[in-house]
Amino acid sequence: MHQNPRRLVRLLAVAAASLAGLGLAVGAAAPAVAAPAVAGVSVSAPATATAGDTFDVTVTLSGAADVYGYESVLAFDPAVASYVDGSAVVTAGGFDSVRTGSGTVDLVYTRLGTSPALSGDIAYTLTFTATAAGSTAFTVRSLSLVDSASAVTASTDAATSQAVAIAPAAVTSPSPSPSPSTGVSGAGSSGTGGSLSSTSADGLASTGSNAVPFVIAALALLVAGAAAVLFTVRRRRAGDAR
Repeated sequence: MHQNPRRLVRLLAVAAASLAGLGLAVGAAAPAVAAPAVAGVSVSAPATATAGDTFDVTVTLSGAADVYGYESVLAFDPAVASYVDGSAVVTAGGFDSVRTGSGTVDLVYTRLGTSPALSGDIAYTLTFTATAAGSTAFTVRSLSLVDSASAVTASTDAATSQAVAIAPAAVTSPSPSPSPSTGVSGAGSSGTGGSLSSTSADGLASTGSNAVPFVIAALALLVAGAAAVLFTVRRRRAGDAR
């Protein structure tokens, strides 16, 4: 059975108009969705840390109502702390994305699919590394709330943690080097060895000084003998000459 093309177009147009009217009626009958809101914001951080260590900072949105997602920007001093990439911990059943700047961490969170909006307390935690001695507080610079229809509501709530005092890293002193073994030399210096060495040197010096007269006497005898020989030779030559 063949349909008239014009008639088919008219039927589709009527069906579309009917569906549109039904949608408007349902939308008018449905209650208005309340804007997302939170009762307060707080930031918690440790009072102290040591350079080189890591620590957690937690942002809590208390008394939340109909929050399907949010964007929170946390500010701090980049000279003494840095964000640990991939450390964000958020509410289960959602998706988060983190962007970092100089001294800021921008976290965006949203529920997935047909997951219901969140109510009550919502929290997320970021991990930081203490990079240098100093002090820094962590401040929620801005906060935006999103409902299930993707409408964004800017929150005027702001919060700052207590200042985190960061101490310098401890300096480790090098271990003292072991003293070298004294061996025989040490024994000699504290006992017999040293005495023998000193005595030997003194003995040699004494022997040398006592031998000097004998050497002189020997040289004198040698000179006298040479003179006698020379005298004898001369006498023989003189006799031969006669």
